[in-house]
Amino acid sequence: MDSGAELMVHDYGVGIVEDAQRRIFEGFFTTQDTMDYSSKRVFDFNAGGKGADLLRMKIFSERYGFKINMKSTRCRFIPDEKDICPGKISECNFCSTEADCHQSGGTVFQLFFPGLTKVEKTQE
Repeated sequence: MDSGAELMVHDYGVGIVEDAQRRIFEGFFTTQDTMDYSSKRVFDFNAGGKGADLLRMKIFSERYGFKINMKSTRCRFIPDEKDICPGKISECNFCSTEADCHQSGGTVFQLFFPGLTKVEKTQE
């Protein structure tokens, strides 16, 4: 195994459909029409985003030599891109507990920052 540090961020949201997963690191790509779901309140469910931050992370990864990956499973109860999650388990027709919701879909972003090689260590 490579030495280094790994950061994983797990989002228990609805997940991302396969077609959108292929484009997730493109510039200003959003998985939904932002105006259709944006609350405009930071950290709200479906607060909205314009797709710039993932592009920025991809550029940084290429520039600074770390790896960024994403793996997502779309909620099995709302598999299509146009299907809508109510945002509250109490309003969901499919999940009755937090565990039900967490097991139905989600996304993981993984960042791996490699450690110094032997050559880099001796040059310090």
